[in-house]
Amino acid sequence: MNDKIFAVVNPLSSNGRTGKEWPQFEKTIKDAGISFDWQYTNYPLHAIEITGNALKAGYNTIISVGGDGTMNEVLNGFFENGNKLNKDADLTVFSRGTGCDFIRTLGMENSVENLINILKSDNYITCDIGLCNFIKYDGEKTTRYFLNVSDVGIGGETTYRVNRNSKALKGFLSFLIGTVSTIIVYKNKNLNIIIDDEIQINERINTIIIANGRYFGGGMHVAPLAKINDGVFDIIILGDFTKAELIANFPKIYKGTHLKFHKVRRYLGKSIKVSSPDMALVELDGEQPGTIEAEYQLIPEGIKVRC
Repeated sequence: MNDKIFAVVNPLSSNGRTGKEWPQFEKTIKDAGISFDWQYTNYPLHAIEITGNALKAGYNTIISVGGDGTMNEVLNGFFENGNKLNKDADLTVFSRGTGCDFIRTLGMENSVENLINILKSDNYITCDIGLCNFIKYDGEKTTRYFLNVSDVGIGGETTYRVNRNSKALKGFLSFLIGTVSTIIVYKNKNLNIIIDDEIQINERINTIIIANGRYFGGGMHVAPLAKINDGVFDIIILGDFTKAELIANFPKIYKGTHLKFHKVRRYLGKSIKVSSPDMALVELDGEQPGTIEAEYQLIPEGIKVRC
């Protein structure tokens, strides 16, 4: 396939550094012999629109230049009315955000030199993706795809907090401070969870994590056994943790050893329903777009990602 490449660039990512550094990145990539077009995003969800227009114009490689949230918008731009705009198109991720969590699963670097090598190669992996139905803050039900990780619970509230404050401290510290701040005020939720219409959980829990990738929250190894293309979600449930238990086990989440704790359970599944009488926030690929009730569905081999 002859590559026709388009880059969707979020200039506000990496706390505004991407906008300042992009002209040099563009020059470096083009000096390496790679021809491409590009456009800045100007407002929330703009990357969805830009990506869709680029695919309709015949571009078949889309580069997401920004954070995991930008990547999520670009992913959603591959689809229109539930249908893929170009089944042969692929996604390349030049991670420039706070978390850089998706590329950790693939073992990718976020340097411009690595991006050039990826664009010059024909290496890609066909990844599963998730589809989430949830409720926007205006009360309307909506649907959104995700590539890496979604969760309901403390992760959603942490993301809400982090995304509304400066990320000048970069990923690890931004999410660490945001998580600790959230732990102090967070209350566990009474959640009703149904997995594959077979397993039903109705109890007070801290968080449910629906993982396609392995990392979230700026490097937390939350789903160490997840595989991006195995046809199932890794579903991690953090039970009714006390604040002291959560803080004591917090370092284990970064190491990926938390699954051994007795209040942590792991399931595999392709569909999940989450509801509650309590307010609970949904997080998708580092974005916090709404609340439950939420329904998740895995789409096997949903997109090709260059790596």
